[in-house]
Amino acid sequence: MTTKLKGGIGVLAEHLRDLFLDAAGEVRYRTKVEQILVEDAHVTGVRLKDGEVITAPIVVSNLAPETTLLDLVGAEKLPSSLVTRLGGRDHRASFMQIHFALDGLPEYAAPYDFLNEPGMQMSVGMFGSPEEQQRQWEKARGGEVPDNPALSIQMPTVGDPEMAPPGKHAASVYAYGFPIEAPRDQHGHLKSVMAERVVDKITRYAPNFKDILIRDITFAPYHMNTMFGAPNGDFCHGLLQPELMGPNRPGPKGFLDEPIPIEGLYLGGAGCHGGPGITFIPGYNAGYQVLADAGR
Repeated sequence: MTTKLKGGIGVLAEHLRDLFLDAAGEVRYRTKVEQILVEDAHVTGVRLKDGEVITAPIVVSNLAPETTLLDLVGAEKLPSSLVTRLGGRDHRASFMQIHFALDGLPEYAAPYDFLNEPGMQMSVGMFGSPEEQQRQWEKARGGEVPDNPALSIQMPTVGDPEMAPPGKHAASVYAYGFPIEAPRDQHGHLKSVMAERVVDKITRYAPNFKDILIRDITFAPYHMNTMFGAPNGDFCHGLLQPELMGPNRPGPKGFLDEPIPIEGLYLGGAGCHGGPGITFIPGYNAGYQVLADAGR
């Protein structure tokens, strides 16, 4: 059984923020950490981009493990074996995200018209065969937009109509295989091309889709990099490939066979065990590890 949050996932984030503020926590928005400060293998705090230093005996990072350790801590403070291990993570499988405001529900044509039954449109995936997926991946690797991008379309308003005005709907699409290895100055154009192909693909299966489209906004991988520090826009911080599963995915204190040699530093992002996806497991593990180390 799948449980959905009334009001969307942002409601849960707001709830957690309010709990933190009620416990005398402080949240700073649009504040960039430039360096995690370490002395004698112990965390002492962070330095912000504007030069301000915030002292703290504990730092928990939800950024990608290599961003936290290589960029913010610094490779010179880590064993060379750990630096090598972190440097090999692959972030080329980047997604593009599109949000749609719709004047009604898509109407799927046969043989997929069963998707028009109540509740069926909450989450729909459009994927090809393994061979087709490989072909699309190779096009993206060559700097081209996939001509048949695999995608997932989610419509939270199907299960929670109060999220949109009466008769209207919201949809989000994750499309796979943005050509991130193309020159950066081409990404804006490639984003537009890929968004158009996504809309065309959905319309092939739901012919009224273009007619009910009110407006849309597209986020390419470089947006994810700018907004969330996601390497190459990979908000999964490393997909679930064999080399990034089980003991090859770090926990709060690093890898099982190679812990982070810095006291007070914890990892809690999607690149850790329990991620990717909205599982809360990496943050849960980090929080309880902090409490355990503090004797609580």
